[in-house]
Amino acid sequence: MTLGRPFAKWYAVGARADQPSAALSRSSPEPLYRQLANLLERAIRGGALKPGDRLDSEGVLAGRYGVSRITLRQAVEALVRKQILVRKQGKGTFVTTPAVRHDLRRLHGLLGSLFSQAEGASARLLHYELRVPPVDVAEALALKSRAKALSLERLYLIDNKPVALTEAWLVPAVAELSRVKAELISTEDMMRAVGIYIASTQVAIRAEAAGARVGRLLRISARAPVLGLRRKALGADGATKEVGRVWFCSDSYQFVCSTQNADSMEGLFDIRNVGERA
Repeated sequence: MTLGRPFAKWYAVGARADQPSAALSRSSPEPLYRQLANLLERAIRGGALKPGDRLDSEGVLAGRYGVSRITLRQAVEALVRKQILVRKQGKGTFVTTPAVRHDLRRLHGLLGSLFSQAEGASARLLHYELRVPPVDVAEALALKSRAKALSLERLYLIDNKPVALTEAWLVPAVAELSRVKAELISTEDMMRAVGIYIASTQVAIRAEAAGARVGRLLRISARAPVLGLRRKALGADGATKEVGRVWFCSDSYQFVCSTQNADSMEGLFDIRNVGERA
């Protein structure tokens, strides 16, 4: 896909169509590549260039703006560094989809982060049932032998493109909620609805290959890198209420950490050798 009509319509506002370099000033103290980068960024921010749009070839763009290929490459590189554009080997340069930001101190609330930041966000509850969990999950939830827990699986999407997959096991009391209600709220809100309040969350994050099943659901290669997160949620009584995993498409999510002072960082990160079990 080229820049096409939306770009041409936007561009005509700032310059005549037969003078494509008119929006760039060679007498300006601002370097030409920065002017070009700003011009492209305004097109993206203004919606004339959409996420997923592919830029025209270097030759076409350099000719359109009357600049050298070196200047064009510098402009594109500036936008790649800002994560506004992304290069895909053998395919070209594309407008990126803005990553959803989520604070590491709020590992619940992923659904809220997605819907508050991304237009076209949606979620699908793929699986929701009471069943006997694996031994390690049963031990973590302090369940008796053959006791059931609530198993759920949720897929997060932006414009129908999968960006994250969640698998969770919750204490059986949460199953009081109907699937219809659970479809619309996060696991934290599900627990709160039955009187369970989360006091703390333990998390571990690492990069890993998607694997066949996760890759199929996220519509990516089984070898594609994802951010894999393991979490355990504890209630006010210190007992584990939820254990689960989340897989994030690495180009769609980024995690941030907000702190008031250096001391508040203590205990946030538990850095281990990758050979250890979290």
